[in-house]
Amino acid sequence: MSDDLTIREMTEDDREVWLEMYAALFPNESKTGMNIEISRILSSTKRAGYCALRNDAILGFAEYNIRDFANGCVSQPVPFLEGVWVRPEVRSQGIAKALISHLVQTARNQGFTEFGSDVLMENNQSLAMHKRLGFEETERVVYFRKDI
Repeated sequence: MSDDLTIREMTEDDREVWLEMYAALFPNESKTGMNIEISRILSSTKRAGYCALRNDAILGFAEYNIRDFANGCVSQPVPFLEGVWVRPEVRSQGIAKALISHLVQTARNQGFTEFGSDVLMENNQSLAMHKRLGFEETERVVYFRKDI
């Protein structure tokens, strides 16, 4: 990571670029749904989005949530990485690492002792990143649902 990278909490002023990054990370989600989710994050005391900037350009983001419970974690509540995304042209420059390190330090400063995350089993790139950043795989789960 270069020294000119800044991490800061995202605000309403970042909504347009946040939506752009959301669309890249979650391409099957609707813009309406993403807008609702951003509004929920901005109004929550347990959730936040953080962005990485260089020369005032947002290069990526990560979202943080204090969950009541997280699979594989022993403490409750537990801070949880809800998503991380970096622009393709600046990947492998330590930006995701800087974002996640910032979230982990934020959690540590709040007195938490562990940090959770999850990855889709087929997302090999994210699995490898998590392992490189010191996350330990705790379990694999397949979720189900049934319309009633």
